[in-house]
Amino acid sequence: MRILVCISALAALSACGMLDVKQQQQKLDANCIIGGRVAAERKDEAPLIVVLARQTGADPMQRESWQVADHFVLEGPGLWQFAASAGTYGVIAFQDLNRDLKHQPGEPYLRLEADKIFTCNKGERRADMSLMIPAAGRSRVNEVMDIATLQARSFSQQLELSLTQVTAVGEIASLSDPRFDDKVAESGLWRPFDFLFEGHPGIYFLGSYDSTKIPVLFVHGINGTPQNFKTLIERLDRRRFQPWVYYYPSGASLSQVADHLTQTMRKVQLQYGVTQFGVVAHSMGGLVSRGFLQRYRAGGATASIPIFISISTPWDGHKGAEMGLKTAPVIVRVWVDMAPGSDYLKSLYANDTGVPHYLLFSFRQSGVSMGEGNDGVVTVSSQLRQAAQQNAARVEGYNETHMGVLEAQNVSQRVNDLLARNLQPKQ
Repeated sequence: MRILVCISALAALSACGMLDVKQQQQKLDANCIIGGRVAAERKDEAPLIVVLARQTGADPMQRESWQVADHFVLEGPGLWQFAASAGTYGVIAFQDLNRDLKHQPGEPYLRLEADKIFTCNKGERRADMSLMIPAAGRSRVNEVMDIATLQARSFSQQLELSLTQVTAVGEIASLSDPRFDDKVAESGLWRPFDFLFEGHPGIYFLGSYDSTKIPVLFVHGINGTPQNFKTLIERLDRRRFQPWVYYYPSGASLSQVADHLTQTMRKVQLQYGVTQFGVVAHSMGGLVSRGFLQRYRAGGATASIPIFISISTPWDGHKGAEMGLKTAPVIVRVWVDMAPGSDYLKSLYANDTGVPHYLLFSFRQSGVSMGEGNDGVVTVSSQLRQAAQQNAARVEGYNETHMGVLEAQNVSQRVNDLLARNLQPKQ
């Protein structure tokens, strides 16, 4: 498993797929960005669902002329955003009073009106739409509307409509699934657009949802895959916990990945009525997870997150990313966030997540080194960034390499102990 190899050895840039990076990023940037703010007149503590519809027929006043392209879930008033292909769109919204991700006839509803219909061109940004769901607003259709089932179901069809909806939301898979192979994970770093087809990002369940067991979400690092957690998951106390894995293109900006995880987790949480879960992250996955925890809390978290465990995370960034920014012919966007002193790294400790953080670091070098102490990939000083230590409930070191720490028996035991201590089943 190669972690940060390509940004540390710039002589190998072509082999790493640098020639693909610019073209891949241009494909992602070709989407139009549609967004704004939504609120509701009725002040119930209930999710707000914004629905993006694409016009497919000639008469915009006919229901048959519209196809649901995507939906965005908020726990209360706030910002929403879609990344969609060029086309003509309309926006509706409703207040999900019974928290089932479906619109019931009696729930407050903002209808599709002429002033909410617009054409969005390739690469255009329309991020200033303001939506207010009227308390007395009702749909003209007196029936339950399940937004998710109205969307295009095949992967290729959905990609033609909305990039943000090409996401696994609780899909069942096994760690041996070919999409989790190292080669597919590598495409997420150098070919993030292709990764959407090959890897299919999102949150996966490793078995059917069980309401009697507490979910533990595992978040991998750069060039990583859920398969990296195979040993930890095999040793997880499955009598008490159910493992979920988050899969994402690791070449994308970390702020976008954190946003994506936040939105995906909100959908999973509402769909399954999740009341609590824990988070375990490795390497760069810790940076993604803390950004997610900040966003999740700021957006009005209704599920409890009693524990966050990070393992070998470069809290102060990686100098290889900084080298890539200075010398590479094309910039991989994650490098911007991973470079020491980046805005993203600074933002991670601008406010508290409210989640107890157990910081596990590794310090066994994989070979002879004359530089800073490290675990073969990340320096100990980056793992032990002062702000990270000060905000941690506990800091523990392990004499393991960057990847070997995920296989160590004592680390698995410690993770299980921490989860058991902090995640308590419903009474």
